[in-house]
Amino acid sequence: MPEWLANYQPGDNVDFSDFMSGRIGYYPGAGYDGFLIETANKAHCAHSFLYVDYDYRRTREKVEYELSKKGTLKGYHSIGRVEWSHEDLVPQGDYQLPSNLLISRKDPETFIAENVQPFCIMEIYERNQDRDDSWGSERLAVTYLFADGIATYFQLFVMQYKKAPWLFLLQDNGWGINYDAFGKGGLLHRIIRHYKMFPNFVIEDKCPSGIWDGYHQIDNVEPDIRDINGVDKRIRTLYQKDEE
Repeated sequence: MPEWLANYQPGDNVDFSDFMSGRIGYYPGAGYDGFLIETANKAHCAHSFLYVDYDYRRTREKVEYELSKKGTLKGYHSIGRVEWSHEDLVPQGDYQLPSNLLISRKDPETFIAENVQPFCIMEIYERNQDRDDSWGSERLAVTYLFADGIATYFQLFVMQYKKAPWLFLLQDNGWGINYDAFGKGGLLHRIIRHYKMFPNFVIEDKCPSGIWDGYHQIDNVEPDIRDINGVDKRIRTLYQKDEE
């Protein structure tokens, strides 16, 4: 567990750089899907999770409610909240994406609806007393950022902190509002490949374009298969970055 999280007291100020200092689980286009948190927390492999989405239906009030309501994370309760501004995330300002990576007019560096103010909220959770380590970590932190998942990867992981996420949930929803695929061949893939900023582990969810080059499925780890509304199946498979 990161030291800042272990020592956190309700009401403390936390720098965004502290949040980014540990292993990060990253989920662009996340909505309120708790799978990444559930999986990594039970394995005690990450304590900090960055959920990014710019779906206009996810208003600030709705996100705040979902993060803090009782039962949001089963077996945990909220002990604090921290809010960050754009300047807290990138104090030097936004970095310019190289033009050679932008091969389409639909490839923006940022994408925020004009009528919606971006926001960044971290909720800190503590395990309930009736649960033990087999359930998950004693504490974890979940940050929800209303922003573009591809631009966020470039601005934060590539340029600002120069570290890749420890774990990445790769999912492309064809019925969503993404302007480009997160998977193979898309703008995110071009950024990751150009800067050699590959996540250590990737959970791939039936991504139509496929997982990026340079990954192999982990032996003896069966895919997680779940029914969705009794109609479709969600199949999530764990991959690891190849050794160089």
